[in-house]
Amino acid sequence: MASPASAQQVFNGSQTTPNGSVNGGGGVWDNVTTNWTDFFGSTSTAYDPASAGTLFGSSGPSTPATGGTVTVTPGGVQLTSLMGFDLTGDGSIYTIQGGDLRLAPGGTTFFTNDVTGTGDPSAVITSRIVGSGGISVQGPGFLALLGANTYAGDTFICTCGSLQLGDATHTGSIIGGVTNEGLFKIVNADMSGVTSLTNAFSGVTTFLNATSASAMTITNNGQIYFGDPTGSGTHTATAGRATITNDGGLIAFFSQTSAGSASITNQNSGSTAFIDQASAGSATIVNKDFGGTTFGAVPGSTATAANATIINEANGITDFGAFSTAGNATIITRDGGQTSFFDNSTGGAARFITTGTGIVDFGGGTGPAGDGRITAGSIEGSGFYYIGGGNTLVVGGNNLSTEVSGVIGDFNPCGCGAAGPGSLEKVGSGTLILSGTNTYTGTTTVNGGILRVDGDISQSILTTVNAGGALYGAGIVGNTVIGNDGTYAPGDGGPGSSMQVQGDLTLQAGSVYVVQVGSASSTSHALVTGNVALNGMVGVALYPGSTVMKHYAIMDFLGTASGNFAGVAAPGGLIGTTAVGSNEVLLDFTLNYGAKYALNINQQHVATTLQNFFDANGVLPAELAGLGPAGLTQASGESATGSQQTTFSAMNLFMGLLTDVFGAGRSGTPGATPYADEISANAYAAAGRRPSDAFASIYRQAPAPTFEQRWDVWAAGFGGLQTTDGHAGLGSNATTSSLYGTAVGLDYRFSPSTVAGFALAGGGTGFGVNGLGWGHSDLFQAGAFVRHNSGPAYITAALAYGWQDVTTNRIVTAAGTDQLRAQFNTNAVSGRIEGGYRHATPWIGLKPYAAVQATLFSLPSYSEFAVVGNNTFALNYAAKDVTSTRTELGLRADRSFAAAGGLVTLRGRAAWAHDFNPDRTVGAVFQALPGSAFVVNGAALARDSALTTASVQMNWMNGWSASATFEGEFSSVTRSTAGKAVLRYTW
Repeated sequence: MASPASAQQVFNGSQTTPNGSVNGGGGVWDNVTTNWTDFFGSTSTAYDPASAGTLFGSSGPSTPATGGTVTVTPGGVQLTSLMGFDLTGDGSIYTIQGGDLRLAPGGTTFFTNDVTGTGDPSAVITSRIVGSGGISVQGPGFLALLGANTYAGDTFICTCGSLQLGDATHTGSIIGGVTNEGLFKIVNADMSGVTSLTNAFSGVTTFLNATSASAMTITNNGQIYFGDPTGSGTHTATAGRATITNDGGLIAFFSQTSAGSASITNQNSGSTAFIDQASAGSATIVNKDFGGTTFGAVPGSTATAANATIINEANGITDFGAFSTAGNATIITRDGGQTSFFDNSTGGAARFITTGTGIVDFGGGTGPAGDGRITAGSIEGSGFYYIGGGNTLVVGGNNLSTEVSGVIGDFNPCGCGAAGPGSLEKVGSGTLILSGTNTYTGTTTVNGGILRVDGDISQSILTTVNAGGALYGAGIVGNTVIGNDGTYAPGDGGPGSSMQVQGDLTLQAGSVYVVQVGSASSTSHALVTGNVALNGMVGVALYPGSTVMKHYAIMDFLGTASGNFAGVAAPGGLIGTTAVGSNEVLLDFTLNYGAKYALNINQQHVATTLQNFFDANGVLPAELAGLGPAGLTQASGESATGSQQTTFSAMNLFMGLLTDVFGAGRSGTPGATPYADEISANAYAAAGRRPSDAFASIYRQAPAPTFEQRWDVWAAGFGGLQTTDGHAGLGSNATTSSLYGTAVGLDYRFSPSTVAGFALAGGGTGFGVNGLGWGHSDLFQAGAFVRHNSGPAYITAALAYGWQDVTTNRIVTAAGTDQLRAQFNTNAVSGRIEGGYRHATPWIGLKPYAAVQATLFSLPSYSEFAVVGNNTFALNYAAKDVTSTRTELGLRADRSFAAAGGLVTLRGRAAWAHDFNPDRTVGAVFQALPGSAFVVNGAALARDSALTTASVQMNWMNGWSASATFEGEFSSVTRSTAGKAVLRYTW
C-alpha cells in the first residue's frame, strides 16, 4: 500500500512486512517490492517516485538501520526530489548499484549525513544518474558518484555539502556546470564533459591522482588544489586546457601535478602556488591587481615554471623560493610588476622580458649551490634587473639574442637582498646587447657568444673576455682584458665608429682585435683613456659598399703602449702590418692575392689587374679587395666565352645541311628519281652483273636515262648538345651548349652532274658555364652551295652567314648576390670545300673525302648591367674577331636496297678533324676600375677529334624522300651529339 505523497519513504532492505523498526540493509530497488516503510517502520509499501522523499538509514525513534548494497532494477527507477543518506546503527554505508537513477522533474537534492566520521564516502552511487535536471548536494558526509553520469542539468554543492567523483577502481563523470560552495573531491574522474566550475569563497575543490580540469572554464574565489595538500600520495593531476580566473582565491599545485596548458589569471589578490615537484607546464599565467604566482612556497620544494608563459602586469608578482627554478619559461614583467628570487631558487634557462618600471630581482637568493651564481636563460627589455650583492648573474644559456635597454644594477634598494656589488657573466652562443646606462659594480665576464655594449657598463670594475667570447659595440666599458681566443670588436660595425675604454686595455696572446675597414682613414677602433698592452692578432672585416685604402688608424690611447700585434688576418688579397705610434696604432695594407693563395691562370689575370689598380690609385672597392680564389673566378666573367663555341657549333650544323651528300641528287648515288644517271645506277651494281640489274630492283623494265626533274625543295629540323671540359691550370670551367633550328632550302640541277641551292634557317641556342653563368640567343642563318660530280668523284663548296641576338647572365656571390646581364648581336661567316671519290664494292660503296672549313665569328664590344645587386663586378667586354679553321679527313660509306615503293639507303661516316684555333678567350675590364683590363680563358676544344655519322634515307617513286641523321664529335675534352631530319620533294 502506497504511503501518502507527503510522507518520506525509508528503504527497509529485504524486509517486506512491517515489524515496527527500520531494519535497512541490502536489497533490491524497484517499483513492486514492498521493502519500503515509514519513519517508524510501521508500514510496508512499494517504492513511490511521487513520495516527498527517499531515505536510506534512519535516525528516527526506531532502531537505526544498517547499511548495505542496494541493487536497482535493470530498468532503473525514477527518483524523488529529495534523496537522503542518514546515520546507520553500525556506521556502515549504503552503496547503490545497478540500473539508472532518473532524476525527478526539476532535479533531485542529495543529502548525506556523516556516517563514517572520516573523509571517506558516507554514501556511494555506482549507478548512472540520468535525466534532464540537475542535482544539489547537501550534508556533511561525502557522497561518492562512481558512474558515468549523464544528467543534463548542473551540479550544485552547498556550503554544507561534500561530493566525491570516482575512487580507486571507478572512473566517475558528470557533465555541464558545477557550482561548489562546499567540498568537491575529484579522485578518479573524466571531467571532459564539465563545461564550467564556479568555486565559491567557501568552496574547496581538489583534483587528485591523474585527474584533469580538461577544457572547463573555472572561476575561483575559494581554494582549488591539484594534489593532496596534506602531502599524502603521489599525484599527477593537471589543469589541462582549462581557462581559470582566480579572483581572490588560492590555487595550489602539490606533488608532481602540473598546470598543463591552462590559462590562469590571478587577480584581486588571487594567488597560484607550485609546491613540491609541481610544474607550470606550458600554461599561460597572468598576475595583476595584487595577484601573484609562487614557486617553492615550502622548504625543499623543487617546483618549476617549465615552459610556461608568465606575465606580471601592474601590481602582479611572481616569486621563486626554496630550490625552485624558472625552467624554460618566458617571464614578462611589465610596468608595476615584479619577479623575485629567494633562497636557492634560480632563473634556469628562462627568457626574461622586463619593460618600463618592471623589476626582476635576483638579490633575495644565493643560487642552487648557495654560491651566489644564479642563471637566467636570457634577459631583455627596458626594465630593471637587480643581481644582488655578492651574486653573479649568468646569462645566455638559452642562446637567444636579446637587448637590455633598461638598467642592470647591484641590488634592489626596496628589496630584501644583500647590498654590495653584483657581477654579470655572459654564456651561450647568442648576443646580449646592453644599450642602457647600467649601474652594477662587480665584474663583467664573457665566456661565450657576444656581449655588445652600446650603452654604459663603465661602473663594472673589470670586463674580461675569455675563449669563445666576444665584446662588440659603440658604448663605454671600464678596465678590459681580452684573453686567449677572445675577440674584441669596438664600434657598431661601421667604419669610424668606436668603443670607449675608461681605463686600461689588455690584449693577451691569442686574442683577436677586429676592425671594420671602410672608406674613411679611420677604421672602427677603440678609444682608451688609460694604458694599452698589445698582443694577439688584428682581424680585418670589410664594410660592404666601401673602398679599401692603404693606411688606417685602428686604436687611440691616452696612456702608454707596450708590445705590438703579432699579425694581421685580412680577407682576400690584403696583407696588413701594424705599427705603434705615440698615441695611436696604425694599420697599412698591400694587395697580393698570389702571396696568399695558389691561383690558376684565370684567377691570376684578375688578381694582377686588381693589384695594379690598387698600387696605382691607393683605393679598391672592398668587395674586390676581399676576393678569394672562388671569388676571383666569379669576377672573371668566364661565362662570356660560352657564346663563341655555341656559334661555331651552330654554323657547323648549318654547313652540314647545305653540303649534305645524303640529299637526293647530291650524292652521286641513285635515288628514287627518274633523273638518276646511268653511271650512278651502275655504281650500285655488284661486279659480274649487268647494269640493268640495278634498275630492275625498282622497275620491271629499266627506263632510259632522262633529265626531267631539275627542282628540289626541302625542309629540315636540327639540334645538338655539346659538353667541353675545363682546364684546371687555366682556370677554365666546363661549358655546356645546346641549339635547335629549322631550315628550308631549294636546289636546282643545272646538269646531270651539277646541282646548286640555297637555304634559310632560324632557331635558338643556349649555353652555361659550370654555375658561373648562362646565356641564350635567337639565331638566323642563310647560305648557298654548289656540287659537281665527275664520274665517281665530287667536289662541294658552300658559304653561309649567321646572326644572333645574344643575352648572357652571370651570378656573383662573392659579396652578396649580384646578377649581371648583357645583351648584344653577333655575326658569323663560314665557308667549306669538300672533295671525295667513291669506290663501288660488291656490298657497299666507300667514299674517302677531305674537307676544309673556316668560320669567322665577330663579337662586338658590350657591357653588363645589374639586374639584381649592384655593378661592382660588372664588366665591359672588348670587341673580338675569332677565326676557327678545321680540316677533315675521313671515309663515307653507303648501301642501298629496294623497299616497297622505293629505295632505302643506309649511310655512315668516320673522320678525323683537326681544329687550328680551339681556344676560347675574351678580354674584359671592370666598369668600376677604368684601365683594369684582363683576359679570361674559356673551355677550349681539343685540336683533334673524331667525327661519326649514321643515316637512313627513304626515297619514294613519287618524288618524296626523307632522311634522319645522327652525328657525334668526340675528343679528350669534348662530347657532342647532334641530329637532323630532312623531308625533300623533287619535281
